[in-house]
Amino acid sequence: MVQQALCMDMENDEPDAGEPDVQEILPPKPMGPWFWAVIAMIGILLLMILYGQVQGITHPIEVNLTGTRWTLASFADAQGTMVPVKAGGEAGANLTFGPAGSTMLSGYSGCIGYTYTYKRNATTIHLTNLSISPDSCTGTVAGDASSLYLGDLANASVIRFRSGQLFVTDTAGRPLLVLDLAGS
Repeated sequence: MVQQALCMDMENDEPDAGEPDVQEILPPKPMGPWFWAVIAMIGILLLMILYGQVQGITHPIEVNLTGTRWTLASFADAQGTMVPVKAGGEAGANLTFGPAGSTMLSGYSGCIGYTYTYKRNATTIHLTNLSISPDSCTGTVAGDASSLYLGDLANASVIRFRSGQLFVTDTAGRPLLVLDLAGS
């Protein structure tokens, strides 16, 4: 009879009141194929973002400037500090790229009309053959600003286009001029 009682206790699945409930600890299930597919897609997305950013820096996008007119927004003073142009200030300094097939750039510095011949690739510009009209504002504040503008334009080496503005810098990357697309 004692044997029979022991057999019955062993067959009983209910834990005794004094014994703690012990469950088997299993290792976590391995990640399924969908988890790894999502991780791979995130990695590809990150690579595309990084590659796209680098491509935008190293491979500039050509902007067609022919026939466009630009007004001066700011210029570098003699110390290299960018000076914003007041509304209607600097006597309306501007520049216009010639029509298609032309390499002429013309404009008005505030007192002096000017023309240049230019060569450009995606980001650089080289100005030559300056031709200016007679100076009509010698010794005035407008004349000083006009001289600074023409000096900055003569030192221009790199142009960048972003959000309706041209950013003109010298060969060392120092900003010289910022121009707004006329009419914007």
